[in-house]
Amino acid sequence: MDDSSNLPAKKPPLDRAAIERVLARASELQATSASTDSSGLLTEAELMEIGKEAGISPNTLSQALAEERSRITVVEEQGFIASITGPAIATASRAIRGAPGDVLAAVDNHMQREESLRVQRRFPDRVTWEPRSGVFGQLQRGLNLSGRGYHLTRASQVAATIIPVDAERVLVRLDADLSHARGARIRVGSGALVAGILGSGVVALIGTLFAVPEASMIVGGAAAVPTLLGAAAGYQIGKGHRQLVMRAQLALEQTLDRLEFGSNRRIK
Repeated sequence: MDDSSNLPAKKPPLDRAAIERVLARASELQATSASTDSSGLLTEAELMEIGKEAGISPNTLSQALAEERSRITVVEEQGFIASITGPAIATASRAIRGAPGDVLAAVDNHMQREESLRVQRRFPDRVTWEPRSGVFGQLQRGLNLSGRGYHLTRASQVAATIIPVDAERVLVRLDADLSHARGARIRVGSGALVAGILGSGVVALIGTLFAVPEASMIVGGAAAVPTLLGAAAGYQIGKGHRQLVMRAQLALEQTLDRLEFGSNRRIK
């Protein structure tokens, strides 16, 4: 006799979108359930178990947890000025094979030797650097024998955070704070706009005093020119910050490239 009709139906596997919906709904139920901890918090072990049931690789979950631990909350900037200048912080992260101490030491060595930075603060899992000052730092950047450009020296602070992922890998997160450089560009760009507006005022005043009535349209058009030129100059100055962020971003990514693909842990 065939007993297959009594067997439970085989459940089809879930795709990624379905897994995301299930986990999101489970989180909502966890937060509102009266039978669970009112905090609605999950331990890492519980999260790993949920991921296992959902068919997510433990290595993938471990890396996602490491990225969450290293995540820095940056307020999303909006408005006209932010749309021109772009972000104030460049950031890059990657999972790298190696022990936390060895990887952090390699990053520190690279930042000091190759990027003309010096240690600002040091913690067990994090190091921050600032631009090297003094004659040596200026000479190193001025000669630029390596051809690197030292784009990270435009940042007021560069930081590396190391979070273990598993027994063999760590997550390296690099951040470069370029808010001071962006602020300087905004001030210069605003100055160019103000100078243009003042120039327009001077042209309009001169035109009013000396021009004949029939030339009023010409005077009005001429008065608008300084303002337009000042606005265009201010826009280009502010927009130039995007290039600075891109160059700093590339420098961070290149550091991670050398960590990941270099022949040894001393980044040369």
